[in-house]
Amino acid sequence: MALVLFDRAGCVGAALTSVEGRRWRRKYRANLAACQTVRNKATARSGDEQRRLDLGLWEVHSIVDDLSVRLGELGDHWLDNSQTSPKYFEFTPIELHAVTERLRLPEPTASDSHMVADIGNTVDFLHRVRALKIRGQKGYVGTSNIVWNSLDLSLNFCKNLLALWIADSDVARISGLGNVRETLRRLVVHYSMKNVRDFLVDAEDDGVRPVEEMVKWSGLEDVDFSFNELKGFDESVRLLGTVRLLNCSYNNILDIGVHLQHLHNLTELDLSNNSITKVDNWNEKLGNVKKLKLGGNSIEDLTGLSKMYSLEYLDVKGNKVSTIESVQPVGKLPCLEILILRENPIRKVVEYRTRVLEAFGERSSEVKLDGRRTDSRELDTVRVRMALRRAKEEKEEKERKRKERIDEKIRYISGDDFENDLSAPCDF
Repeated sequence: MALVLFDRAGCVGAALTSVEGRRWRRKYRANLAACQTVRNKATARSGDEQRRLDLGLWEVHSIVDDLSVRLGELGDHWLDNSQTSPKYFEFTPIELHAVTERLRLPEPTASDSHMVADIGNTVDFLHRVRALKIRGQKGYVGTSNIVWNSLDLSLNFCKNLLALWIADSDVARISGLGNVRETLRRLVVHYSMKNVRDFLVDAEDDGVRPVEEMVKWSGLEDVDFSFNELKGFDESVRLLGTVRLLNCSYNNILDIGVHLQHLHNLTELDLSNNSITKVDNWNEKLGNVKKLKLGGNSIEDLTGLSKMYSLEYLDVKGNKVSTIESVQPVGKLPCLEILILRENPIRKVVEYRTRVLEAFGERSSEVKLDGRRTDSRELDTVRVRMALRRAKEEKEEKERKRKERIDEKIRYISGDDFENDLSAPCDF
């Protein structure tokens, strides 16, 4: 199954989109409200009993029983349909937390004799599902004292995940990623992460083993870490060695550091809408990236990209590039075909397009600048400017050689060369 077939917008609303699914969600919320009522009535009880209620056992059983009933009835049907029309199945963090906690209890797998609410239905579904979305929220769950993103959860039962999408959650709370590391091909994390290490590295390995000895995310190809609070990349990013596409837009990244150079398969990198000001020596930090998006930063000079010889696409719109000289170095990149400079001060320079295209020399006709190919008038102008530049360079070269000959004659007449020959040591 091709990974690109998973529809980013085709998520199932926390379980199912059918009328029955909506009824189930209403029942689920009603159960949560009932559990909260019991919790509120228990405020006058003894300390031990109150602490037992705070563990959420009422909610755990209610949530898991509802999940198991619905997945037992319609889970197989949904999984069969997802084979032909792949989409994400959505859980909340509190639902997965409830499943995790329920499995730890020394109780039968079903609360009824008919095994209708058998937790095995949920475990089997998690084992088989291939695209999973975890969507949390900010603040408290309803009127309870439970914070949405404060609960630990495990993905240990997800044995066949190809795509995982985490939104409005806390990745530091997620464990049981051993199987996911081997099967996952696409990963999306939004509004859930401050450090890459929080998700990529197991808590038990952090600070104990060097990154080189940790288990890699061996099948991952497409990673989207946009809309988080990342400020850079630590060495744990080396665990993403097979990644081809990396999107880290809309973060707080100031500098990319030196660890991305270990992502040898990385061909497309999106760092737009961050806080980057300099791109010095990025050819030593990025490797063989072909497509680079840097829009919405504060970059003034592109000289640091002049040796990224594999670059084919460069987007630097919405930066602070103001001079032709700051762009000219990328004109020597042999593979660059698309350059986007919109929303930069350089656009106000007279004859901006032809002067930028001139930097590409004979390749100016192959370059698409700001989404538009070079037209015949611009191409003629570029050729004239190139001819004038070559004539000027030839004239300057002739003048330089003429001055060298004059200086040589002056030294000969003044005897400087002869004196230098006499002062030179002789070998006998």
